[in-house]
Amino acid sequence: MEKWTFDVKGMHCASCAANVEKAVKKLEGASEVYVNFAANRLALDADPAKLTQQQVIDTVRAAGFEASLPESAGSEPVKINFDVKGMHCASCAANIEKTVGKLDGASDVYVNFAANRLTLRMIPEKLTSRQVIDAVREAGYEASVAEAKQSAANEEEEASEAKRELFRFVTAVVFAALLFYTAMHGMLHLPFFPISDKARALLEIVLLIPVVWAGFRFYTSGFRSLFRGAPNMDSLIACGTAAAAAYSFYLCAQGEFKHLYFDTAGMIVALIMLGKFLEGRSRRRASGAIRELLELAPETAVLVTPQGDRVVPAAEIQPGDRLRVKPGERIPVDGVVEEGETSMDESMLSGESMPVEKAPGSEVTGASVNKNGSIVMKATRVGSDTVLARIVQLVQDAQGSRPPIARLADRISGWFVWAVLGISAVTFLAWLLAGAGFPAALSFALAVMVIACPCALGLATPIALIVGIGQGAKSGILIKSGAALETAGRISTVVFDKTGTLTVGKPAVTEVRVIPGAGFDADRMLAAAASAEAGSEHPLAQAIVTAAREKKLESWKAEQFTARPGFGLSCRLGGAEWLFGNARLMRAVGLEPEVPELKLSGAGSVVYAARNKKLIGVIGIGDRLKPGAADAVARLKSLGIRSAMLTGDNNAVAQAIAAELKLDEFRAELLPGDKAKALREFQAAANGGAVAMVGDGINDAPALAQADVGIAIGSGTAIAMEAADVVLMNSDLAEVPAAIRLSRATMRIIRENLFWAFFYNAIGIPLAAGVFYALFDGPILNPVFGALAMAASSVSVVLNALRLRGFRP
Repeated sequence: MEKWTFDVKGMHCASCAANVEKAVKKLEGASEVYVNFAANRLALDADPAKLTQQQVIDTVRAAGFEASLPESAGSEPVKINFDVKGMHCASCAANIEKTVGKLDGASDVYVNFAANRLTLRMIPEKLTSRQVIDAVREAGYEASVAEAKQSAANEEEEASEAKRELFRFVTAVVFAALLFYTAMHGMLHLPFFPISDKARALLEIVLLIPVVWAGFRFYTSGFRSLFRGAPNMDSLIACGTAAAAAYSFYLCAQGEFKHLYFDTAGMIVALIMLGKFLEGRSRRRASGAIRELLELAPETAVLVTPQGDRVVPAAEIQPGDRLRVKPGERIPVDGVVEEGETSMDESMLSGESMPVEKAPGSEVTGASVNKNGSIVMKATRVGSDTVLARIVQLVQDAQGSRPPIARLADRISGWFVWAVLGISAVTFLAWLLAGAGFPAALSFALAVMVIACPCALGLATPIALIVGIGQGAKSGILIKSGAALETAGRISTVVFDKTGTLTVGKPAVTEVRVIPGAGFDADRMLAAAASAEAGSEHPLAQAIVTAAREKKLESWKAEQFTARPGFGLSCRLGGAEWLFGNARLMRAVGLEPEVPELKLSGAGSVVYAARNKKLIGVIGIGDRLKPGAADAVARLKSLGIRSAMLTGDNNAVAQAIAAELKLDEFRAELLPGDKAKALREFQAAANGGAVAMVGDGINDAPALAQADVGIAIGSGTAIAMEAADVVLMNSDLAEVPAAIRLSRATMRIIRENLFWAFFYNAIGIPLAAGVFYALFDGPILNPVFGALAMAASSVSVVLNALRLRGFRP
């Protein structure tokens, strides 16, 4: 679904708006229709596969009003995803890309063969989803607008198709084995019933028929694509096996019943189906992250009504509904706790297994698990607005994106099959002219067609991308695109924001010092300060009270309390006169606060304490480091990555934090606009490496956007998360080096896959063509073994990518 808005003219009252709403609601593909009479604006959710913007405009005109797209809205491209069926190799994906890329209004077209996903940007004024679907159908495939969650009917259809594929695969293998035994029993000296050569040839034909039936889609897809001028891998299989079978039929017609190729054709089909079967199973394992995320959402919920509780489908929940969630159940949608207390397992979002305590007023996230208490919650975000739905959409978009490293392989896949057909034809003619004879020339040409594997090239990048991004999502690391993942793999410098990122972002007592011989220890002075500040709502006062409470210090009763705005306060505690405040307050009563014994190391604020006009000590208040901050910086160093910090705080505080964390560099006293400028300076000094920015606040958004890779922590604002390339759902900074390790591991797998795919084809095709035999008297490749090698090549690429499933943060 897409959000569409229109400007409407001619409305004079609320009834006019109601008439427009009523007319548009009747359109198929229109929902959530709303007309704002005051703003003269029509808004709706539209299914582009069923509805065009022009249809909406015409409907409004028929109702007696005028509608138009907001100025420049029609020229703004929107991103849309389609599920594609019928692709069998990377050449299929390249053909669809080429077809859709020719459509007026389409740009950034990318077909991910591994994910069966078409992604493009299109201008709604020039192009509709229906036109894209029709173009894909004309290319010989089926497409539909991608939905985040599959319906039960679709899941049943996929399960039924998988069973049919398994039956066809078993049929092909069984009859191909019998065919091979029939043809080769004499050469292998295996037992067989007495039979003439002619009868044996007839039996081979009979056994070949079920194999051809099982692999019939190779012929329908292959020849159809070939006749359209866009051959794919199926075209190679169809041409090769059809040529082998046709030559065998020709020999039979000539009365020659020996040295037939029926068994070769059958074994090739069976082995290719074996490879496709194993590849399909592995690919389903690779794309399991999305399914696992979708399965987290419960199908039903308990709705609390005045008439009592009742079970309803989760899809029917509306914002504002009150829901009851019992221990052990999953939260159906995002919301807020209204009654009860419990703890939640939110590991599905953050990867953090520790339960999170929830009480009335606490936010809860859909799909998290209620551990030990019954609660009543109010739904706030439902459907596609929930955190889980947004994560699923983000992961799907990322898995369907194209990283820069894939461009070369994708370009090669576009003309790969034509090149193989050409090489096969040249091979046949060359050996025929060399006097090798028709059977030998055919064998070499057939071997070339069946060993060449565009699938290995086409799968090399997207399958690793799917597994890597999916594994990251399961660990709470959301990588928004393939380009971001590739860039993250070459990060050489990580720049942290301070407040809220490296630090907790909340004032806390960091240090307490007393003057030796003052007659008070640190805890007693802190207890006195907390007693005096107990009634204050000032953040510094609350920090002191919290520190005393955590230490379980004795509380005193404060008397004659007097607040001194801008300075501090005075009161009587235990019969003594106390002053708590800044240096100006101390100087106002004739005390000099700047004494060596009270020098603090990097505190953001200080509160001095004086008793009976005598300076006692000082309390340092600052922002505490987050647990794990130092460990995260140390892990970055172990990866060879420099770390730096940007902050608007004063230089002394920044220096103290940088020293404690052992940062390589820091910049202090920066304005929000200065952070993006500092990022540009880091980028200029990176010597080709990438610079990442880690932040969480609104003022970090420009720097996150400026960085080569923007990383937002999950506790941050929506704006920061929108501007970032990587989102860490858990606030644990250890996920920063984990995200980089995941990116590096994924890129390493992609490079290995591409190397294998190029190397395999670079060696396999000349070997099959007999080049090594002609030049060095090397081995000759039987077409059957060529088919086996082809099947193994694509499967090995997928299995190599599946190694990423073992990644742990």
